[in-house]
Amino acid sequence: MSDKPKIKAHPEIKGLLNLTLTLFLFLSVLSFTHEVPSANWLGLVGYYVALSLLYTFGLGTYLIMGYLGWIGWRFLTTDQKPKLTVKTLYFSLLLLSVCLLLNLIAETSSVPFPFLQKRIFSEIYVNGYPAPHRIVRFNLGGVPLYYLYHDLPTFNLEHLLSNIGVFITFSITGLFSLILLTNTRVIPLFKKLLYFLKEAQVLLVKVIKDIKPSHKIPVLVAPEPIFEQPMQALPPMETLEEDLPEFEEEDDPSVKVTTLLDRKPNGNQGKPTKHNSYEGEYKRYRLPPINLLTNSKKVDQPTLKRDLTKQAGILEETLQSFGIEAKVGEINCGPTITSFEVHPPIGVKVQKIKVLENDIALNLQAKSIRIIAPIPGKAAVGVEIPSPYPQEVSFKEMLGEYIKGKKQHIPVLLGQTVTGDNIVTDLTKMPHCIIAGATGSGKSVCINSIVMSILMTARPDEVRLLLVDPKKVELSSYTNLPHMIAPVITEAHGAYAALNWLVKEMQHRYEILKHLGLRNIHSFNCRRPRFEIEQNAPFEIPRKMPFFVAIIDEFADLMMASSSDLETPIARIAQMARAVGIHLILATQRPSREVITGLIKANFPTRISFKVASRVNSQIILDENGAESLLGNGDLLFLPPGTSNLIRAQGVFIRDEDINRVIEHIEKQAHTQYLIKSFDQMAPEDMMGEGEEPKDDMYEQAYVIVTQTGTASTTFLQRKLKIGYARAASLMDELESRGVIGPQEGSRPRRVLQGTSKKDV
Repeated sequence: MSDKPKIKAHPEIKGLLNLTLTLFLFLSVLSFTHEVPSANWLGLVGYYVALSLLYTFGLGTYLIMGYLGWIGWRFLTTDQKPKLTVKTLYFSLLLLSVCLLLNLIAETSSVPFPFLQKRIFSEIYVNGYPAPHRIVRFNLGGVPLYYLYHDLPTFNLEHLLSNIGVFITFSITGLFSLILLTNTRVIPLFKKLLYFLKEAQVLLVKVIKDIKPSHKIPVLVAPEPIFEQPMQALPPMETLEEDLPEFEEEDDPSVKVTTLLDRKPNGNQGKPTKHNSYEGEYKRYRLPPINLLTNSKKVDQPTLKRDLTKQAGILEETLQSFGIEAKVGEINCGPTITSFEVHPPIGVKVQKIKVLENDIALNLQAKSIRIIAPIPGKAAVGVEIPSPYPQEVSFKEMLGEYIKGKKQHIPVLLGQTVTGDNIVTDLTKMPHCIIAGATGSGKSVCINSIVMSILMTARPDEVRLLLVDPKKVELSSYTNLPHMIAPVITEAHGAYAALNWLVKEMQHRYEILKHLGLRNIHSFNCRRPRFEIEQNAPFEIPRKMPFFVAIIDEFADLMMASSSDLETPIARIAQMARAVGIHLILATQRPSREVITGLIKANFPTRISFKVASRVNSQIILDENGAESLLGNGDLLFLPPGTSNLIRAQGVFIRDEDINRVIEHIEKQAHTQYLIKSFDQMAPEDMMGEGEEPKDDMYEQAYVIVTQTGTASTTFLQRKLKIGYARAASLMDELESRGVIGPQEGSRPRRVLQGTSKKDV
């Protein structure tokens, strides 16, 4: 009888089988949830396989999968057959040691991880545990080894060795078995293990984020109290990598040139921010990641320092030609503006330099210049001219610097100053703002940057937005965001209704604060709940008040339609709403006195002006000249609250593609939850409660005019009372609801149904 040759399995087949088994086990365990067997990615088979492994080995299951994967990889990559018998013995000792140490950790410390509780710490082990040992709640290292460690009568390891003895014994056993298994020295082994754990952590975090959102939501650190300084200047953005080339001619040692390339970020700002968890309504909501934004394009500056030194010499020669022996000191080159500090001799009036503005612009061949005489806090006169190499201020870089620094309640990323410092101001300290600028000056980009600053740093339960866009195209893309109070408002009567709603909300919030004995929204959100007082309140008290930010674009168009209707609620909000977290931002192309009235201007301490048409407009918005000389394209003057010193800056730039990506990211996480269905579709009577007396103080005048003249029309009331269309229409609707006039009948005039008796009024 002839001997049959043995059929040997190909090593690559063994390797593929081992890797397939490893993948099967990994997917089964990763998707295991004991409450829902059918939710396992590999069905009931995967569920019961994972249940058996986790029941027996706990987290040691991942060690088993790693060992099987290593065997498969060795079969695939090497021709030499691994010594599986010896290796498996060493691995078994390692697995035993790790599982016992995991059970020791679970017994001596708290491990409150929701992800593990659903997969390893479960009542399955309690119910399946032999009586009377059903008090076990979780087992990191498996039930059988927990029984050996803790619950075995008399001869359990905890009783024989104590916790310290168990830790020392099995730490050494595990270390020995790991050395024998890997056949390596201790120090290189720990380095390899640390590298492997880091890579595994990065991989697992990516997988878990893609599969199921974590219950731990990173949020920004609680901001500082509201009474701090109104503006925070962050360190400038990171400089270009390549150094400037050396110049052939020597620079003047008396002139100090400071560019964006020479500035280094403040070291105190570089520490990473700690993230706290939040378990509220939006516990699954994640702030948009910064990688959704694109990097700015860098412009090469080959001869920047040489050009600036040359311009400084021309400036000195120009002043000398007019009899002023001044010296140029420090030169600051910002993104789009370069500032020269001119030090005049004693006895020279600064006004003498200021009147030479046009002559200096001519000699420097500058498009426009601005002279600051003097620079606040310095014995120098500032001369600002356009930079030879303008740079773009990146929203992404500013946001990255803000995240590393001190947090604010509602951060607004505005831009970068001439000295390269970031302007990041807190809207709660502004607390209301007027933005003015002609067409193409950068006003719309500024509004979008304000909205994006809020979206990138605040959850929907922290800040809600109310947007008014008469042009119907600038802000319409934000309509479906969960941050929105209502759809974007596009009509004048909708803006009027929205402002009145904000006034009512402000009054309601003050009633809540009065009932609880609190002073502002910050003390309300940080309060300890007092259930007896809150339950006995005549109204519902929310757990938390979000900030409300109302942004009204093209404010001039709305004021032209109904100035008297809008001015009163705007003034009330500006005067009183700060303490309850309601903030208002107005934007206009035409800052005339009819638009920015004295009442509005007095209650808006913060102003931002881009390039305007004339000095008169600059005087109205900033109370001084300068805005008419700006360059446009984001060049702005910022008037912070509590000071009269203007700050010149280049506005931050954000692309439409970045806005769309952020909006798409937010819309995927949360659905829109409007507080008001639509302000544009709200009838005037909807703003009045049932059985409520008329709140318009002109109702009696309108009643007398209509009944005496016998004419009832909106335009007639608008002309007679000198009010806006929205208010006149509201009066007509109120007269109709009270039976004074009849309903509208096509093109026919309304009928007057009542007389002019005092009883009727």
